[in-house]
Amino acid sequence: MKLTVILPLFDEAALLPSLPGLLSRVRTALAQHDVRFLAVDDGSGDGTSEGLARIGGLDVVRPPGNRGVGAAMATGLREATGGAAIVYDPDEAYAPEILPALVAALAEADVATASPYHPEGSVEGVSALRLLLSRLASLLYRMRTKARIRTFTCAVRAYRLPAARDLLPCPDDFTAAAYLLAKALAKGLRVVEVPARLRVRRVGRSKMRLLRTIRAHLRLLRDLPMTPPGPN
Repeated sequence: MKLTVILPLFDEAALLPSLPGLLSRVRTALAQHDVRFLAVDDGSGDGTSEGLARIGGLDVVRPPGNRGVGAAMATGLREATGGAAIVYDPDEAYAPEILPALVAALAEADVATASPYHPEGSVEGVSALRLLLSRLASLLYRMRTKARIRTFTCAVRAYRLPAARDLLPCPDDFTAAAYLLAKALAKGLRVVEVPARLRVRRVGRSKMRLLRTIRAHLRLLRDLPMTPPGPN
């Protein structure tokens, strides 16, 4: 399959030295596929833009301003080429070795999402507070959508194209992952969870603002249409 691996980035200069090695691991993991790498630089001001220009084999898109990770994901999905796109966070909270399973799951699905809260998934090193809030958010989305999905907040996913573009636009912020999954369910798309191990990021720091993100999730939960129970 020809596919695009989308890398949303904002002020990630600290992880750029390890990025070529990561891209090599992704290429190895996806060796059976024709892979294009697409970095979406969301208005970085710490030298990320200049660093990306020095990395070979990487297409770079720079939308104006800093709009948020959801906006970067949406830009990547619009610019993706091939039959499928993978959204992958280069902080390696999820090892790239999970990517072949996500792509393989598209044989029977429109969306395949990494799922640390799947019975066969796991979590390593994440703070108890952040883990509690993430699990609670996924529980609330599961109740709201009536879907048997265990993880709504993970952004690492494979999407069939052009079905993914029909889910846009999406929120600009960190709630985009949950929104895209809920909208896919509402549109009757087939969603598959792939068990995964979530780890604390190795380099740099998260840009998520906890209280702001909690409020945004509560607004999204309030505004979501109910999804009838289905095979998911």
